Amino acid sequence: MKILFIARRFPPSVGGMERFAFDLSAALKTKTQMHRITWGGSNTWLPIILPLFFLRALWKLLTDRQIDIIHMQDAVQAPIGWLLSKLFRRPYVVIVHGLDITYGKYGYQKLIPPFVRRADAVIAISAAAEQEALARGVKKTNVQTIPLGINDDFDDNERPAASVVSEALGTDTSNRVLLLTTGRLVKRKGVRWFIANVLPELVKDHPEVMYAVVGEGSEREAIEAAIADKGLKNHVILMGRVSDDVRSLLYRAADIFVMPNIVVPNDIEGFGIVVQEAACAGLPVVASDLQGIKDALTDGKNGILVQTEDKDAFKAEISKLIENPVSRREFGANARNYTLSEYGWDRIANQYVKVYEKLLG
Repeated sequence: MKILFIARRFPPSVGGMERFAFDLSAALKTKTQMHRITWGGSNTWLPIILPLFFLRALWKLLTDRQIDIIHMQDAVQAPIGWLLSKLFRRPYVVIVHGLDITYGKYGYQKLIPPFVRRADAVIAISAAAEQEALARGVKKTNVQTIPLGINDDFDDNERPAASVVSEALGTDTSNRVLLLTTGRLVKRKGVRWFIANVLPELVKDHPEVMYAVVGEGSEREAIEAAIADKGLKNHVILMGRVSDDVRSLLYRAADIFVMPNIVVPNDIEGFGIVVQEAACAGLPVVASDLQGIKDALTDGKNGILVQTEDKDAFKAEISKLIENPVSRREFGANARNYTLSEYGWDRIANQYVKVYEKLLG
């Protein structure tokens, strides 16, 4: 089986979609023949890159008649997939993440969903993303959910020395309990809400709490304002963008991972790969029971799911973990084993292969 794999978001660009595209293509390479057409730069260049994608794919399909499947790694590329499919009579598959199908601009909704509907198969990365595809007319028989996979990047999960962690954070972390959140600083991630509503109450009971936030985005100023307003400058560190090495260090150094997402219209959490990374690192995760996060975590197995914007529930679950370090570590170890067992890339890639095989009869 030979796959033409086309992805507009790919390393060295950094982000969840980029990591997903790289890991999926790597896993599929062990099971299929593959030719990749990818872009790892800024989205600013997409008006030029997408036409170039089409021309490169056109040339590949003209020169290699053995290609069986055209794989479009997100919904934005669906029109290219449709046109290539019509020209070469090859089935095309579209992956739906979330915002790539829900983006609210009128012109976007008129252009992209019709070509997603025409795909021979649509794969959603979560039940929430599948529901959004169905709401835009994709046939139930043409869509299925396959979650994201995870690589074991923490097989040597030794906790780093306190001095190393203190240097990375720029402050003394001795005798502190470290909460961690990673991801883009956008409203749906709930970081500002958490700092304004949950963290002050946690700090009253547990003054040793420190909250590290990794990432950049449009909400940074609002988050900084919430920190100042609540007098939490000694308890919150905004790390901004960090290297992979520092990010890995923080996963191994943290005590609890927090993902306090809130509802924002037309902006869903497609999956929430960072909670799986945290669980794989042996961290207990407390997260909103919302959208794609529910596909990444199984409550009580590799995370603790809390109703979104329930500040009392978030405080209660995090407090229990702070107060019981032994059970906290046991939960993290069990979460790691469960995540690797249920979401390993070999298992996930096999589900994609089954979709391709079904299309080829």
